[in-house]
Amino acid sequence: MAGERSRKAQAIDDLAQLTPDLASLGWDDELDRWAAEVESASDGDGPAAFESLRGRVARVSRGFSLVFTGGDAVLAASDSTRTRTDLVPATGDYVIVQDSEADGPHVLDIAPRSTALTRRAPGRVPEPQVLAANVDSVFVMHGLDRPTNLRRIERQLAVGWASGATPVVVLTKSDQIADPEELQRTVDEVAAVAPGVATLAVSMVTGDGMDDVEARIPPGSTVALMGLSGVGKSTLVNLLSGGQVQRTGEVRAADRRGRHTTVTRDLIPIPGRGHIIDTPGIREIGLWQAYDGLALAFPEIAEAAAQCRFADCAHEAEPGCEVQDGLASGAIAERRLDHWRELTAELELQESQLEEFARRAESRDRADANRRRDSERPNRRARRKGRRR
Repeated sequence: MAGERSRKAQAIDDLAQLTPDLASLGWDDELDRWAAEVESASDGDGPAAFESLRGRVARVSRGFSLVFTGGDAVLAASDSTRTRTDLVPATGDYVIVQDSEADGPHVLDIAPRSTALTRRAPGRVPEPQVLAANVDSVFVMHGLDRPTNLRRIERQLAVGWASGATPVVVLTKSDQIADPEELQRTVDEVAAVAPGVATLAVSMVTGDGMDDVEARIPPGSTVALMGLSGVGKSTLVNLLSGGQVQRTGEVRAADRRGRHTTVTRDLIPIPGRGHIIDTPGIREIGLWQAYDGLALAFPEIAEAAAQCRFADCAHEAEPGCEVQDGLASGAIAERRLDHWRELTAELELQESQLEEFARRAESRDRADANRRRDSERPNRRARRKGRRR
C-alpha cells in the first residue's frame, strides 16, 4: 500500500537529488525535432562550441529554473533577458538549456505548451500567471475537515477545464466524517456541481480511496494539484512519491487554515507512474480568459444558453430563453445560475480592462513616437543651417 511504501522510504532532502530520465519526463520525438531546430538556429548566433541540454523545468524561483535533464539536475538562469521567448518559464515546461562561458547555464527556449494551468495574477493590471505547464490532469482538492465550499470548487473547475487538462475533484480527509451516509451525501453534493468530473473521497490516514488516486496518474502523465493550504496536497505527494520530498504542516484548529509549507511549484516523479506538480496553497484563484472552461464547468447552463431564441439573450425575461425554462423545470439550479452570472461578469470585466490597457499602451506609443519626431526636428534644422554656411 502507498502508506507502507512511504513509511519505509528514505527521505529526500532536495528536489535536485531526483534524476528522472527524459523519456519518463514526457520528452518525445516531436520535442526532439523542436529542440534540433532551436539548436540549429542558435549555432549561428553564438560561439562554435555551442553546448546545450534538453530537459523539463522542475521548479522556478527568483529568476532561476531547476531543470531535470535525464542526468544531474541543472540550475539555469531563466529571466526574460536570457530566453529567446516572451514566455516566462513555468514548472512543467520543456526547455533547452544553453551553457556558455560568459553566461553559464540559462534557459534558451521553451517548447510550445500542450496545456497551461493559468490564473489571473494578483494585482490591478490584468495579466496571466501560469501555475503549471503540460499537465494532463488537474486535481481540485478540498478538505472534508471544513465546510464544503461549492463556489470555490466550481471556480477551480473552470480554471482546470480552461487549462486544456482534465479536472478531477479529490476530497481529502474522508476519515474526518465518521458516518458513511454523511460522507456519501457530501460526495454526492460535490459531484452535483462537477458534472462530467470524477469525484474521489480519500483518506491519507487510512488509505481509503488512494488506489483510485493512483490509477489517475498513469505512467508518462503529469498531474497538477490545486487547493488551499492545509487540504493535504503535500501529504499526498509524500505518500505517492515514497519519500518526504515536501514538508507538511499542521492545520489551525480555529479556522482550518493550513500554513504555507510549500512555497514553490515542484515537479515530482511518482515511482512507477507519472509526475505531480505540487503548488502552494492559493486563496485567490482569478479566472483568466476562461470562457471555454466556464462552459465546461457549467454545461447545463452553457447548453441551454446556446438554444436561446436570441443570440444576445440576457437570460432574464426574454421570450424563448432556454436558461429560464431550465430554471423553472429544475434542470438548472438557481444557485448555480447566480454563480455562473458572477463568473461571466468577472470575465467580461477582465476583457474590458484588457481593451482599456491596450488603448492606453497604444496612446503611450504614439506619444513617444511624436516626442522622438519633435526632438529630431531641431537637429535636422541645425544640420541644414550648417550645410548652407
